[in-house]
This record gives sequence, structure tokens and C-alpha cells, in this order.
Amino acid sequence: MMNKVLILTGPGGSGKSTIANLLVEKCEFVKIDGDELDGKFFPKGEQWLPKNLNNLRRAHDAILKETKKFFKQGKNIVLDYIIFGDYINFFKEFKKEFGKNLEIKVLFPSEEEMIRRDKERACWTTGEERISTVRKEFENIRKFIGKKNFIDSTGQKPEETLQKYFNF
Repeated sequence: MMNKVLILTGPGGSGKSTIANLLVEKCEFVKIDGDELDGKFFPKGEQWLPKNLNNLRRAHDAILKETKKFFKQGKNIVLDYIIFGDYINFFKEFKKEFGKNLEIKVLFPSEEEMIRRDKERACWTTGEERISTVRKEFENIRKFIGKKNFIDSTGQKPEETLQKYFNF
């Protein structure tokens, strides 16, 4: 079996980290936390601001480099990352590097569910405005990513989502 790179993305509160952690636990994936890696380039946040695009691209290059390192070791990788803009170029770079070994999945429950999940979590929260904005950004690139790659996990437990959409 060829190793796989799975980009697991979506707005805050969509369940990326929860599903990524389940993939690590149950399917022996290696998890790369893209939000943590790009945080090194953005200690104050603001990745999405147009004036920060060059720095965002540097962060994306660092994430690609980290992913390539594990891929060369023959590992299955799940990249848990909102991406914060320049989505299409990010996906194109990964597609160029990993080809058929790449899958992109966008966790996309209802906006209400993401906001509820976001408010309930113990770690940092994204906030309603940012969830709504990122949700619209993903809607705008749905055609590029492919409708079949959007996962509506509204009302599902994480284990149900894993079983229904991830056959590893």
C-alpha cells in the first residue's frame, strides 16, 4: 500500500483535530499540526491579512517540507490545518508534490454546529465571525476542491465521521 497524505481542513470548530487524533490512534497516521507550524511565522496571528501573504507562503513551504520528511519515511500523514488563505496555491503545491497519494477533505458541518463546538472546547476559540468568514472562503473554492471532498458531520460523533468517510 502506498503511503498517503491527507489534508484535513475546514473552519475552526469543524472537528479537524479530533478526527486527526482519531486517525493517529486508530489508523497509525502521523499528525502534523499546520496551525502550530504556521504560528511560528505569526506569533500574533493575522495569517489571513493580505499584507501577510508572503509570510503565509513561507509558512506553507515549511509545512510542505515537514510533510515531505514524514512521507519519505513511508508514513501516512494527516495534516490538520485551517490554511488561512491562499488555499488553491497551497493545494496545488501539495498535489504537485504528492500526486495520487494526496487526499483533501474539508470538514464542513453546519455553521451553527461549528460555533457550538468552538464555544465548548477547552483550547483557544476561533469565534463566530472568523468561522463565518472561513466558511465562505471554503464555499468559494468548493468547485476546485470537489464537492465529494466536503464532509458534513453535523450531528455525528467523531467516531461516526471517521467510520463513514475515512476508510484506512
